[in-house]
Amino acid sequence: MTTQADIQWPLALIRESNDAAALFSRGLEAMRTMRHDYTDAVAVMSLLALGAEKMLKLTIGLVRRDQGTGWPSKDYMRQDVGHRILKADRIARPLLDTYPGIVPGLLVELKRQVNAGSVLPVALEALDRFGDAGRFYYLDVLASATQTQVAPQTLWSDMTTTIAESDPSLLADLASVERYDQGRQQLNDTMTAALTGWWDLYVAAWRTGAIGDEAKQYAREITLQESVP
Repeated sequence: MTTQADIQWPLALIRESNDAAALFSRGLEAMRTMRHDYTDAVAVMSLLALGAEKMLKLTIGLVRRDQGTGWPSKDYMRQDVGHRILKADRIARPLLDTYPGIVPGLLVELKRQVNAGSVLPVALEALDRFGDAGRFYYLDVLASATQTQVAPQTLWSDMTTTIAESDPSLLADLASVERYDQGRQQLNDTMTAALTGWWDLYVAAWRTGAIGDEAKQYAREITLQESVP
């Protein structure tokens, strides 16, 4: 007999998957059009970090269910994984090798592209630090709490500086009054492409059964919205 829990569980998974994709999609859209880091960085990082956290935890949970151990407990997700995007990615990404999937060649190529990029590790580190300690940085300052991390705007600035310094022509454009807009758009597009490719790797793993058959049913829900290339 179908129980209320049997009905609620897939609906909850669909809802959480939709939310993850919507948050990350909006974050990418906002990042693509950024012009003022000081005012925009927190909004962009909030959307990206929360969307990424949800997607990674969903991936971990689906693999656990496929392996017969059941969905991880709330304490595990909150305490062991937490809001650390890098930690969650380090747990989840090896799980993409659970099965070859129905299109193994596709996953091999996507993994190669993601692993070869130099921008993604910097971006994920910034989101990791933001999710773990940067979200309430100034509220903590107001509470006179000791700060062990830098301000969110500094996290973003450190990330963009690292990316720009790896490309001399981009760095030159950003330093030029005449070419700043061109350089800024290139920087935005570079970060957007790296994060989109990373997300698409997970979607492909869901869709092709690389993390189990159940995930295939929900891959559409986790797919980035079409307005984000």
